Amino acid sequence: MDKEIEAITSGTVGFFWPISESGEINEEPERGFVSKADSGRFEIRTLNEVPDAAISFSPNKPRPKAIVSMFPEGSAVFLNISRHSGKSTFGGRRASAFSYTSRMAISGFPVEELNRGKLDVRVRELRAHFPGISQWAGLKVSNIQHEKKSDGRLRAAILRLESPEEIVADLGSLSLVIGGHWEVDNNEDRTSVYSPVSIGVKAKRPRDVSELLKVLLRVQDLVNVAYDTFVHVDGGTAIMGVEAEPARHPRFWTDSLMEGPVNRISSKEKKGIPLFSLADLKGAQGISRWVRLYDEFPSAFDAVAAPYRLGGMTWHGYLRETAIGMERLIAASKRKGRPAWTKEKLVSLALARRVGDPFVGLVVDVDKWAALFWGVYNGGKHQASYDPDPRDIMTLAISGNLLLMAYLLHRCGMSKNSLSDMLQNRVSYQIRDRIKELVKNPPVGLQPNSSR
Repeated sequence: MDKEIEAITSGTVGFFWPISESGEINEEPERGFVSKADSGRFEIRTLNEVPDAAISFSPNKPRPKAIVSMFPEGSAVFLNISRHSGKSTFGGRRASAFSYTSRMAISGFPVEELNRGKLDVRVRELRAHFPGISQWAGLKVSNIQHEKKSDGRLRAAILRLESPEEIVADLGSLSLVIGGHWEVDNNEDRTSVYSPVSIGVKAKRPRDVSELLKVLLRVQDLVNVAYDTFVHVDGGTAIMGVEAEPARHPRFWTDSLMEGPVNRISSKEKKGIPLFSLADLKGAQGISRWVRLYDEFPSAFDAVAAPYRLGGMTWHGYLRETAIGMERLIAASKRKGRPAWTKEKLVSLALARRVGDPFVGLVVDVDKWAALFWGVYNGGKHQASYDPDPRDIMTLAISGNLLLMAYLLHRCGMSKNSLSDMLQNRVSYQIRDRIKELVKNPPVGLQPNSSR
C-alpha cells in the first residue's frame, strides 16, 4: 500500500485546509488527526483555534468540497465529504473542535497549489486495480516459465511482467480503459509481485471526481455479477487536474469500491470461475453499453447489482425489487417507442419471451412461470394475510432476478448461447429442479386469490 494512504488509514496528525465549493482556501490550516473508521470512511477531527469561531459556530457552516492535508508522511486531498459538524466550547475543560467524514482520499497532492488564490480539486483520470479477475478480462500480465535439469528437477523459474495492450471504449466525453498493472517489491529473499487488472476512466479535461467514480462503480457492478460476489478493488491511481503529468501517479482510496458488505467480504479471495467473460460481452464496448444502459434503466440494474453491495436482503424484498425493476424497465421501453414485445399484459411474460430459449431452458413453461411470479408479487403487495412458503418465494425471486439479469446482459451484447450457459451455471441443479417443479406443480395457496 502507498505509504501516504497507509498513514491516513492507520491514523496520523496533520494540517488540514478545507476547500469551499468555489475553491477558496483559508490561509490558516486546522490542526488535527485523521484515520479510517470501521465503515471504511475517513474521520477527521480538528481543533477550532479561532476564538470568535468558538463562540459563533453554527451547524449551518457550509460543507467543504474537499480538504487538503499535509502530514508527516506526505500529503493528500480528501474528497466526497459526506458529513461535517462541530462543537463549540467557551471556557471549561474541553476544546472546540470540527469533525469531517470523507469517502475518498488521493495521496501526493501538490501542496504548493495552496499558494494560489483558488484551488482546483478536479480529476483527469482514475484507474482501479481489480485483483483476481484476469480470467474475466482475458488479460494476463504475468507469465512464469520453468527450466528443468536433465533429471527433471526444477533448475530455474523466469518471471516476465508485461502490460498488455489496453482496450479502450468510448463513453461520450469520457474513455474507459482496460489494461494491466504490475509492481515488484524485491525485499531480499521475499520478492513479491502484484499484477491486477487495471480498469480506468479518463477525461480530456478535469472533471469532478464523482463523474469518474460513478463509471468505475458501474464497472464493478458488472464484475460483481460475473463472479456472483462483491469483488473488491484493493488500490488504484489517479491524476489530478492541477498536475497533468505527475512524477509518480498518486494513489487513491474510496470506501465505495474497496469496502463491501460484511457477509460477502469473506469470499473475496475465492471468486472462482466467472459466469461470463468480457469477451462474451464483445469486449469493452459491452461494458460501455452496460454503463450507458444503467442510466437508462436504473431500477432494473439496481435490482440485479445492488444486492452485492447491500448484503443481506429478505427473499420477499429480493422478489419485490426484481418485479419493480421489471415494471420500470418496461415502462421506460414503452416511452422510447412502444416496441411490440412490451405489450404483454404481464411484464414478467414480456421479458421471458424477449429472452427466449435461454430462460425457457430454466423454467420450461414461461407462461405459467410469469403468471406465478407476478401473482406472488401482487399477493405480497396487496394482501396482508398472504404468507406463502419462504422456499417458494426464494425460488421465484432467484428465477425472476436471473431473467432480468439475462435481459440486461443480452442488451449489452451477450449472445443467447452465452446466456444459456450463464443461466445454467449461475444456480445449482437443485435450484434448477426446484424452479421447474414449482412451475409444473405450484402448491395450493401459492397463488393469491386475486391472481387465480
